[in-house]
Amino acid sequence: MPSADELDQKLAEQSGAPYSAVSFDTDSYDRSPLAIPDDFAAWLFDSQHHNSASPGLHRQGSMSLGATAFMDESVNMPRVPIGPDEAMAGQYVQLMPQQHPMAVTSIVDPSQAEVILSNDKWHQLLELIENRFNETDHAPVRKQKEALLDGNREDPGHVLSLRMMQTYIGSYWYHFHPQMPILHKPTFSAGKSPNLLLVAIIAIGASCLDKVHGLHVTQAGAELSNFLALHLRFEIFKDRDFIPPAKLWVFQALLLLEIYEKMYSTRMLHERAHIHHGTTLTLMRRGSSLIGRSALDSPPSGTDGKANPAADSQQHSTLNHTPDQWWNHWITNEATRRVAFAAFIIDSIHATMFGHSATMVAHEMKLQLPCDESLWSATSSAEVGRIEKSLQERGVKPISFFDGLKATLNSKSVRTNPFGRTALMAGLLSVSWHMNQRDQQVRTLGALKALGGKDVWRGTLTKAFDFWKSDFDQSVSNKSATGTLAFSQLPDRPDEENIFESRTVLHHLSHMATHVDIVSCQIFARAERLLGRTTLDYDFAVAQKRIREHWAPKPSARDATFYSLKFLAQVLTPDTAGLKRSASEAGMGGPTTYSARDDFLINRPWVVYVAALIVWSYGYALDGPIASPPTLITTQQKTYDMRLYLERVGGVDVPDDLKFLRDRNACMGMLYVLQDMLDNCRWQLLREGAKLLGKCINMLQGLPA
Repeated sequence: MPSADELDQKLAEQSGAPYSAVSFDTDSYDRSPLAIPDDFAAWLFDSQHHNSASPGLHRQGSMSLGATAFMDESVNMPRVPIGPDEAMAGQYVQLMPQQHPMAVTSIVDPSQAEVILSNDKWHQLLELIENRFNETDHAPVRKQKEALLDGNREDPGHVLSLRMMQTYIGSYWYHFHPQMPILHKPTFSAGKSPNLLLVAIIAIGASCLDKVHGLHVTQAGAELSNFLALHLRFEIFKDRDFIPPAKLWVFQALLLLEIYEKMYSTRMLHERAHIHHGTTLTLMRRGSSLIGRSALDSPPSGTDGKANPAADSQQHSTLNHTPDQWWNHWITNEATRRVAFAAFIIDSIHATMFGHSATMVAHEMKLQLPCDESLWSATSSAEVGRIEKSLQERGVKPISFFDGLKATLNSKSVRTNPFGRTALMAGLLSVSWHMNQRDQQVRTLGALKALGGKDVWRGTLTKAFDFWKSDFDQSVSNKSATGTLAFSQLPDRPDEENIFESRTVLHHLSHMATHVDIVSCQIFARAERLLGRTTLDYDFAVAQKRIREHWAPKPSARDATFYSLKFLAQVLTPDTAGLKRSASEAGMGGPTTYSARDDFLINRPWVVYVAALIVWSYGYALDGPIASPPTLITTQQKTYDMRLYLERVGGVDVPDDLKFLRDRNACMGMLYVLQDMLDNCRWQLLREGAKLLGKCINMLQGLPA
């Protein structure tokens, strides 16, 4: 058995280091963005000077969208503010007659330009797929292409029919867009969108089809999505707009494709997305996206050879351009800013969820938080002006990402929309990740205590996670009380579900990841391959020592397990979670209503899987195999055992109560339920997760993994 020092060194090596990249900071080109500067960290955690300017941050200039070259200052309109949570979106909400939201007549409305394809556009997409999506050296892919193209594509039920493509696009807007609102829906035109961006939208929409379409259709949609994604990335790379400063649609397509590859597809595409994540960020840093300016702010590349770049830009845009040029420029700049935040959210949250190395740093984001959704959903420049005027009269001022992040760390309320709140949580997770990396780097030097120790910053961040959640809760409560977004009248709106549920997912994930190394839990469960590498016996020895000796007996393990249990109870047994009623009163044998396959929240299925691994790791590390494993054959038996466990162990009031419980390892029923559920998912990584949970079940029974 290796020594403790050798194991700790091995752990540090396995955690990896972010690769080097050029910082996009016009004030200091020689600074690496891969670590938090000491002056920025000191400013961020300084609760005594909340209103002081952050290091290197200009209050005006490049950070302000109001000062870009496209803002016509002769127009009597104020700079675009960041609206409050009680913004005026409610004045523009129209209640529609109730019908099933996934009905074709609901998704494909003839008046919706963001959905409708013309016959010409449809044939362009078919020609793109048929002529350019080729993989001649890969027989299975060639056969898949032949199967997709086979049959009568004029048949409305064909996977590539005009009707189905419009359904995929509608599915994107209904299920995905509210979670990642980087496209401007009021002016988006499917008929005028670049074909490659439209393919990215179709890939996500086809993978998010509602279960009302039936198993055959949803599975065919998932297979189509994987085929499209396989070829799409390199088609984007070959496009003439993929050159610094790249066009906005290129960034939008790359980010949508990365989310699809990482969160919906196959293991191979997931790994490819991680590899090319740095490509997207480098392309951004070679332009002005990270300071909120679009490619139109930069002169065209000398290799473009375009006589009229402005006209060409209009031809290759996601916008259905309006006669109001000021509004077009406002939309482009806001969309560019949202693309930068989307990249940061992906970088930070995926590093937390998967154990990847974070590539971006919070101090790179020299941007104002995204504008209020009422401004983003406005259908005319006049409407934007009315909303701006109302916000200005109420004293609402724009707030930078830096100031919002510091306010959250100091328990001060921030006025922003759900997308902005997600960016703030990504900022907290990014700070946590980089501070943890800093501690690992100085541990071998014996200087950790001199720097204040991890408990100083970790305590501040965990409090910030809770305040972020409470501030989010309060903003939603204010909206419901004022009727601003008419949530109480719109129970079936997808964005309502996203607002309520995504905050719960991120809040619990933040606490889990702060108190446990997720990769170590997977290795402890005998994962055979992680982060592109085969795990060895030595890796298992490292993980076992970390989990059994350095984690499970300590308060951090109880904290991670507590939040994991609470999250699992909320998702799997919502009829008893948080209620003072027994599981038997809720119907012990009744199956859980949650389905990971049909869950449209981007992150929740994976966080459910991670939470289950944490709970198993804690119980198995402390209590070992179950002394007398129960016999669980039927779904009812498995569900009954799961409900008993989540009621008994998950019902503790505070983390330290877990110390005094017996049979903390008695989670077999829950693991069985999740194994069966994840094995049925469209996403390959979740199916791999089901196999790993099977190993956990074997170990609980005293069997070899």
